[in-house]
Amino acid sequence: MQRQLMGAFAVFCLAVTAGAVAGRTSWKGAIYLTSTSFTSNVRNPAAVHRDLDDTKLEGSELLTGTRNRLLAEAKVLLEPGEMGLQFGHFVTRDSQGNRQLACDYYNKMRVRFEADGVATAGEKPTMEIEGPCRTGDDITKIEPVWIPVFKILGEKPSDMELSFSESEGLAFKFTNIDGQWPTRWQLASIQLFNDAESGRTVYFDSQAVRAIRSKPLVLAWPRADRLPSSAKKISE
Repeated sequence: MQRQLMGAFAVFCLAVTAGAVAGRTSWKGAIYLTSTSFTSNVRNPAAVHRDLDDTKLEGSELLTGTRNRLLAEAKVLLEPGEMGLQFGHFVTRDSQGNRQLACDYYNKMRVRFEADGVATAGEKPTMEIEGPCRTGDDITKIEPVWIPVFKILGEKPSDMELSFSESEGLAFKFTNIDGQWPTRWQLASIQLFNDAESGRTVYFDSQAVRAIRSKPLVLAWPRADRLPSSAKKISE
């Protein structure tokens, strides 16, 4: 009888240990978290890579970790007639210290580009893109921002604000545009913010961008007068 009780206790201990491991374990660098590991408004369960989680850092170290992931993994995606921008994602903490994915804490993003090698009256042409911050299908990436390049090039070059039905939630603002569209745009800054709370924001200027990226992130656009006929139809 005593042996049976000891055996049952051993099985119980193994079950508890297995449950704990299942609740938080790792595989190939990913940490799998149960629904209690994040606040309830974040998709659960979530697989978070170790280098995605900067919540162990504090102060300036936390800011540096955020920059590294957001900017170092930024890249340009290409599709017919448009270009996509994709930034690295990260985990942060809210005011109560709870872990949250960045796009659940900052619901908006604002990206600014400057024309490379062009200036109007000493001022560089700029393109500012504002839109939602959303978690991508890959949790380590922010959902791409798609720029309808051919449609923009179909507009008469000038200072303007644009939005397109197929670019849901995105707004484009161009300044210092004089006579022709620039063909090279270089990333100058990025800001994540929450439109419901003015103090909830993080901003990375051109100096921060240069410090993190070994090479500038550049959008190379075709010349408007050299668009193929199929592209001109799209832009009309």
